[in-house]
Amino acid sequence: MSQALTKTVIAQDSPNGGDTDHLLPVIEFLKAQGYTPAAGDEFQFNRDGLGTYGFTEPLDVELLRKHFEFPASITLSPGMLHDSRHFVRIGQGIPNQPARKFSFEA
Repeated sequence: MSQALTKTVIAQDSPNGGDTDHLLPVIEFLKAQGYTPAAGDEFQFNRDGLGTYGFTEPLDVELLRKHFEFPASITLSPGMLHDSRHFVRIGQGIPNQPARKFSFEA
């Protein structure tokens, strides 16, 4: 007799009202699978407010679909999880690069 896999349900919102805490089980699962954070162990927010948690490897979204039950506000596309309700995503990230100098700077 085979056992059915019980999926972890991801809430639409964090109990504390934050924009990212409800995604922590996904991040912890990915790290347990050997994924390496690309730019520290935190969400990075750009000037437009988009928060990204980046890993050095591309995401296996089929693995995520098998392990988690996501609300309608979270979509999975090749290599990316996007939460449109909270304007955050998880995907393959590029570590922060040092600022480039203008050509007239020494």
